[in-house]
Amino acid sequence: MLKRFVQWLDDLLLDEGASAVVKAVVGLMSFAVLLGAVLGNAAVKAGALVAAVLVVLSLGLLLLADRRAMVRDVEKHKDLVSKYSKIVADDRHPSYGIITWEAQVTVEANGDARRQTTIRAKVLDDLRVLRLIEGCGWPQPAKYRRKVRVEVRKLLIGDLPGASLSTTVAWLGDGRLVLMVHLPEPPKIGSEVTIAVEVVWPGMCAPLMRQGEPDTFTVRFATPVVYARYKVALPRGHDAYVEPVGFDEHANGFAVGPAKGEDGRPVYFFEGVDLPEHEKLGMRLQLKGRGDLG
Repeated sequence: MLKRFVQWLDDLLLDEGASAVVKAVVGLMSFAVLLGAVLGNAAVKAGALVAAVLVVLSLGLLLLADRRAMVRDVEKHKDLVSKYSKIVADDRHPSYGIITWEAQVTVEANGDARRQTTIRAKVLDDLRVLRLIEGCGWPQPAKYRRKVRVEVRKLLIGDLPGASLSTTVAWLGDGRLVLMVHLPEPPKIGSEVTIAVEVVWPGMCAPLMRQGEPDTFTVRFATPVVYARYKVALPRGHDAYVEPVGFDEHANGFAVGPAKGEDGRPVYFFEGVDLPEHEKLGMRLQLKGRGDLG
């Protein structure tokens, strides 16, 4: 019944607008209160009180319905922006080439993670939007997605943080996050631009930390990449097995393994030089003591 009432409010909002509905509800409430005051009847006063309660409830449901409608519209527009930005990117030559791509994922014991990525790129063509795709390796429920937070800043000379950049976030059907970074004005062709992306992602590494399942940390680029490095910092006291993904462990130009940790955290890394386009490369981790025989 409540669902049908909210749907009725949605339809009413579309036809009349929120202001007309609010005016009508307030008018009914005022009439009920005035009637109770004039007649002085206890039953009428009780009816006025019930009417006032219903009005407050209706206004709350009205706001809920209005918010749901706006959320649907926003999500639809985000999907369209993601779709058309991909079409534009696929129909033209790469507008930038990546000089260095460096990321670090700091994982907590409950599986929450903070991913910090620095991208330095050379502008090859008209560049207005950078389209980046982030994944967490497992199909997360919507309650996790709603808590994901993204911040993007331009870095100046010396990696000094500049102003934040506008972003649009959309979600693909497989649970990956599409991040579109909007540049305030296109940089000059031949120049370099550096941005820092920080993503706070609850439950990103939950299968690795909670169930002991192997997790992959990989990259795949649609543009040329000169150098890429991917580091994963685990919680203190958690060591892991590590193996390469997408290349042989003796391949020239690529490497995985443990790295020097910071603040007592064990760190594992993947790095590569002159990465091929459209190939998934990286590493797979599994916690030691989780999933071992015996």
